[in-house]
Order: sequence, then structure tokens, then C-alpha cells
Amino acid sequence: MAAPYSPNRMKALALGLLVLAAGVYAAATLLEPRHAAWGYVAAAAEAAMIGALADWFAVVALFRHPLGLPIPHTAIIVANKDRLGAQLARFLGEHFLTAEHVRRALAGWDMAGALGQWLSRPEPAQQVGQWLQRATPALIDVLAQTPARQWVARLAQRMLREADLSALGGQALQALTAHGHHQQWLDGLLNQLANWSAQDAVQERLTDAIAIELKQLKYVGLDQVAARLATRKLVAALTRTLSDVAADPEHELRHRFDDWMKASIDRLQTDAEWRARVAGWRDAWMAQPGWEAPIDAWWHDFLRTLRQDAARPESPLADRMAAVVQSTGLQLVNDAPLREWLNQQAQAALLQLLEASRATLVAFVSQRVQAWDAHDMSRVLEQNIGRDLQFIRINGTLVGALVGLLLHALTQWALGLSTVQGWMQP
Repeated sequence: MAAPYSPNRMKALALGLLVLAAGVYAAATLLEPRHAAWGYVAAAAEAAMIGALADWFAVVALFRHPLGLPIPHTAIIVANKDRLGAQLARFLGEHFLTAEHVRRALAGWDMAGALGQWLSRPEPAQQVGQWLQRATPALIDVLAQTPARQWVARLAQRMLREADLSALGGQALQALTAHGHHQQWLDGLLNQLANWSAQDAVQERLTDAIAIELKQLKYVGLDQVAARLATRKLVAALTRTLSDVAADPEHELRHRFDDWMKASIDRLQTDAEWRARVAGWRDAWMAQPGWEAPIDAWWHDFLRTLRQDAARPESPLADRMAAVVQSTGLQLVNDAPLREWLNQQAQAALLQLLEASRATLVAFVSQRVQAWDAHDMSRVLEQNIGRDLQFIRINGTLVGALVGLLLHALTQWALGLSTVQGWMQP
């Protein structure tokens, strides 16, 4: 395991090389008269000192004034912090937060698939369900406030006024009749009516009510006894008819009911008179004062029931929510077209948000850099790149020594060549 970076240790190493170069230079200069080789050593050490000092000045000048002296063009980061921040923000906006770059990054990201894989696992689904249960009371408190209730009422009003109730009714009836569900509903209704009308007490009340009406019709010419007898037979026949229709799937009245349903569906969807009549009923109902009271009462009861359910520790709400969440995850995993569509919608939304927010993001980065204390920023940068900066000083010392040695060697070669040429001249 590598040892952690120590700024002081790296600075000590760079300074140590400078001191070593100075010591070698002094010693080589003193020993140079004894042997020409010391001249090479002295030249290399001298150049090493110059390189070390020059790179030390350059490194320090980035962050502060060397030796505290206000030398021009030093403390560069401190003096140019705001300009650097603006340039950084502009560079970010022009080269990173572009639609082309973000689109390429998003193209390889299956967001819906990753979400589906995560939600389809039992533990994350349970966690989401528990979180939703905990968040439900707070959400209900917001929805129960007057502005939210008024918004629900306005939304319901707008949806009702814009809705084509006639077409919706026709579509609902069409869906109901597609698989014969209307006949099942009719079975339930007929059975209930047959059972109700078969009761003796009910038949007595119906008989008395109809007999009274018949007696009042003077042109019928029935007395009370005859009227009751005729009415009793009529009620019994009606009861038998209801039972027969309920028991016979192929009864003629069922076929008539089918024909009536088909005609009603067609008229609701195509008949202008029916459509206008339904719209008129809707507008008349909505024109009544206090029509939204039932909606408000339903909304209040719904929120109260949901709050009570969420507040119970033993409530199965979290489990139900977890089941819905996990089912949603499995649906995403198994439905490739749905995942593709969700990814396309998410990518389009993110790109649109990016386009609308790029200027704000760039301004935010610039403002945050401007709000940062210049000396703190300089210190943080130095701490994060200080190791490389100290290597610059070290490299400057070593490269300077090599360059000094090379220059001294070239100088000695040139001097030697000149001396030889002088000897060769007559």
C-alpha cells in the first residue's frame, strides 16, 4: 500500500536537493584547480541550483508572492480567481454540458432497465414501500389543505367540462359488452329483482298499490276484489318473467337487451342529438350551486381513510405498496418496448432540461467560484496538486544539472577546438 502524500515531506525533498546542489557546487569550485573534472561537477551543480530556484519561484508564484514580495504576475490564482472561475464555467458549458455529449452518454444508459432490475428485487421494493408509507401522512397533510382541495376541485371541473362524456360513456359500454359483462350485470340485477318481488310482503304491497290505481280508473270497471285479484296475477307473472330471463341465457329479452345496448353505444358515439343531450345534462349539473361539494367530501373521506391506514403499525399499506413497486419493476424488466419508450422520454426530458438550464448551471459554477475565498481556494488547489508541483522542482533540479553539465562540456569542447586551431596557424 502506497504511503500517503505528505506536502511537507515532498517540499523537504525538493529543498534538500537544492541544498545538496549548493554544497556540491561549493565543494567542486574549491576542488576545480586540482582536476578539470571538478569543473564539470561545479557547472552541473550550478545549473541545478538555477533550475531549482527558477522552478521554486514559478511554483510559489502560482499561489502567493515569493518571500512575501509583491512581485508583478505572482499569486496568479489569488489574483485571477474570478476570471478562472468564469473560464472554467464557460468551458464546462461549451465542452461538457452540450446536447451532443450528453446525448451520447445517455444513449448507452438503460435507465428504465436499471430501475426495473432494482425495483424487482424484494428488498428494495420493501424499502420503497416502507418509505412511501412513512411519507404518506406528510403528503396527506399537504393534500388536505385548502389550496390542494381547491386545486382538485378545479381540476375535476376542467376535466368534466373538457370531457366528451357521451363518447366516454359509449366506449365504457363497448368495453363492458365486448366480453359479455353486461349480461353478467343483468343476471345480478334480475336475480335481485326476482328474489325481491317473490317475497309475500313485497307482492302484497305491489298488489295494493296497483289495485288502488286500477280502481281509480273508472272506465276499467273493476271493484276492489277484482282489482286485487288481477293485480296479484300481474305481479306473479312479472316475478316469473324475471326468474325466466335470469335462468335462460338465450331468452328473447336478453337478445333485445343486447340490441338495445348496441344501439345505445352507437348513438352515444355518433348521434349528435344524444351527444348534445349528455353535454346538456353535464352542464346543467355543474351549473347547480355546490355541485363540487360531493367531490370535496369524497376527497376528504379518501384522505382520512388513507391517513388512518398509514398510521396503523400493523397496516398492510407498506406491503401493498411494495407489491405494486415490485410488480412495476418486473414489468419494466420484461417489457422491452416499454423500457425503450421510457428511456426515450427520460432522455428527451433530460436534454430539454439541460438546454433550459445550461446558462443557469454555468452561472452557478461561476458564482460559486467567485464566492470562494481566494486564499482558501489557493490553499486547496496547492494541497491537491502540491505533490506534482514539488516534482516540478525536483525535475527542474535534475534537468538543470544535466543541461549545465552538457553546456559546460560543449564549452570546453569549443575552447579546446579553438586552442587546436590556434596552434595549427603559422
